[in-house]
Amino acid sequence: MPNHEDIKDRLMRIVRTVNRTCMEGKGFDKLTPLFHEDVVMVQPGLAARAKGQEVCLKSYEDACSQMTFEKLDASDEQIDVFGSTAVLAYKYDCVWQFKGRRFEDDGHEILVFVREGDDWKVAWRTLIPGARQTQMCPVEEEKARANAGTDIRRTCLNLMATTKACYLTTIDADGFPLTTAMNNLRCAKDYPSLAPLYEEAENEFLVYITTNMPSAKMTRLRANPKVSVYFCDPGQIVGFTLSGQIEIVTDQALKDRIWQEGWTMYYPEGPEGPGYGILRLAPAVVRGWCRNQPFELRP
Repeated sequence: MPNHEDIKDRLMRIVRTVNRTCMEGKGFDKLTPLFHEDVVMVQPGLAARAKGQEVCLKSYEDACSQMTFEKLDASDEQIDVFGSTAVLAYKYDCVWQFKGRRFEDDGHEILVFVREGDDWKVAWRTLIPGARQTQMCPVEEEKARANAGTDIRRTCLNLMATTKACYLTTIDADGFPLTTAMNNLRCAKDYPSLAPLYEEAENEFLVYITTNMPSAKMTRLRANPKVSVYFCDPGQIVGFTLSGQIEIVTDQALKDRIWQEGWTMYYPEGPEGPGYGILRLAPAVVRGWCRNQPFELRP
């Protein structure tokens, strides 16, 4: 049974191999055996994540092949081992050049390893930048923005498919906002028959809302169709607003398609009755907060 120091030495050999490859800017395909097939790499601040051996190694290659390292040192290693899992943290200190500009960074790299047979493999990795970081390398900055946008978009769409309620805000005659909790017709569990309707839509954030046509809310919407619909999950620290002009659906075939069993308790005259209404919002913009940052998306 390898002791603690033996495991530490093996893991640091992996770290040094990866860092040496980054400094050389080539040979990234040779790192494949060192990474778990489902490895996850998380951007600093948990802003975005990449998953999978091929994707993560490509991320290393895309960044490091364009950089010229002057220094990439590792020190102050700490390791905790739990059976076939190990957590390694070490301090990094690096200096590199990119397109004639010089960058400096220090901080800590956190790696989680899992043992497969006699081999240890990287399963999870993130960086905690230190105080000396002058600025993010443009390669990483551009990639982080792209990955963050993709991850945030996916998070928002997943939330729309799982939460039971959304919040419609309209404007009254005096210019004050009024917010009403509405059933979320995008909730896949509550309205599974409607999932294909959203999959067919060009606007991936499209929302349908059912409402009583004689309501005060409809009076406000006819006077001012500019609205917002809010979704949130406090547990994930995620909330976002869909903004745009709402439409009243007049297509009876579409209203029939959206109609659900049991809705006669709200609309006694059925799907063709005058009380049953469907609103459609194809938002022009999505704004919100996801975990640790504000964001804006264009559907």
